[in-house]
Amino acid sequence: MRRLRAARGLSQEALAYESGLNRTYLSGVERSERNVSIDNIARIAEGLGVEPWKLLKNE
Repeated sequence: MRRLRAARGLSQEALAYESGLNRTYLSGVERSERNVSIDNIARIAEGLGVEPWKLLKNE
């Protein structure tokens, strides 16, 4: 998620706004400190403009 966000030039705050999520929650997800629901994966993917499966792929 961090690579996709950086590639699009988005800050955590901007992605949080686009996804409708709290910035601190998003930060915790990026650092693998928080579990993320499938609904929030979909919201983050929409904010990034990618398909949700791309967030699940380990690259």
